[in-house]
Amino acid sequence: MTLSRDEALGRVYHARTRDDLREGYDGWASDYDADMDRRGYKLPGLVTTLVARHVALGDGPILDAGAGTGLLGEWLQLAGYRDLTAIDLSQGMLDIARTREVYDHLVCAAIGDSLDHADGHFRVVASAGAFGVHHAPASGLEELVRITQPGGHLVITVRGIGMEDGGFPQEIKRLEDTGRWRKLEEHGPFFAFRNEADSLYMAWVFEKTA
Repeated sequence: MTLSRDEALGRVYHARTRDDLREGYDGWASDYDADMDRRGYKLPGLVTTLVARHVALGDGPILDAGAGTGLLGEWLQLAGYRDLTAIDLSQGMLDIARTREVYDHLVCAAIGDSLDHADGHFRVVASAGAFGVHHAPASGLEELVRITQPGGHLVITVRGIGMEDGGFPQEIKRLEDTGRWRKLEEHGPFFAFRNEADSLYMAWVFEKTA
């Protein structure tokens, strides 16, 4: 049965622990795509557009951080990008993503953990909808910067609710002030879902500088 909006958000936006979040997404995985389609989810298309402004076709590898069921990966492949890797904390979501056959690698890992990739491994890191309170933390940005190539790009979205309390503006500024990245674009706040007043998000494009 498809989750109602309140049930879906209750499971994933009010999780008290990472295990709660993982279990919520595992339980939602089979209905997630239909729910996102019904709600008019815009972030995968937006993030793909921002990637296309800065990254030539053929440039890679590309990391989809917090890939979920692979909606962003499908958009990126349709736009002509290849050499895609997905990471997500929910194996249930990754199992759906695998069926899309757009990723070369799928890794069950949480943003905020140390990742098993070398410094500068990815040409691009893209993340649609993963960062926010009760989701991927601001502290996870540092690790994504580490695995991005110097001169590479990070395209990141953050949910507006709780963004200040979650320390996102502070961490973004810290990474700028310490010369880790520079901001190329900033967008928002905008609505990530059709007719949902609490779905405000921000989006950025950064270039890794060191």
